[in-house]
Amino acid sequence: MLAEIIVSANVGEVHLQRAGEVLVARAKMNSRILAPGTKSRISGDRLDELLFSIADAEDAYIEAWQACETGTKEWRDAEGLAALDISLNRATDYFRAVASQE
Repeated sequence: MLAEIIVSANVGEVHLQRAGEVLVARAKMNSRILAPGTKSRISGDRLDELLFSIADAEDAYIEAWQACETGTKEWRDAEGLAALDISLNRATDYFRAVASQE
């Protein structure tokens, strides 16, 4: 989905930046979760909880993006792209928070 955002002519520079930030934060989070020794600190229940929260963060920007793609140009420019920006920012913040957990 992020690739669609990046190549779309409907987004602005800020959305390209936000998509890149999501990618970097997600990579750091994945490294943190999959790091040797980390599995022993993340219980099965906590890992399940993390995976559901990660999916929720991703679903939010996917839904915002899909709304931008199906909405009118006027709506997209007035509301949709702002909602996309917010959802990408929230996902980035969440992924960074997970990556920084001890």
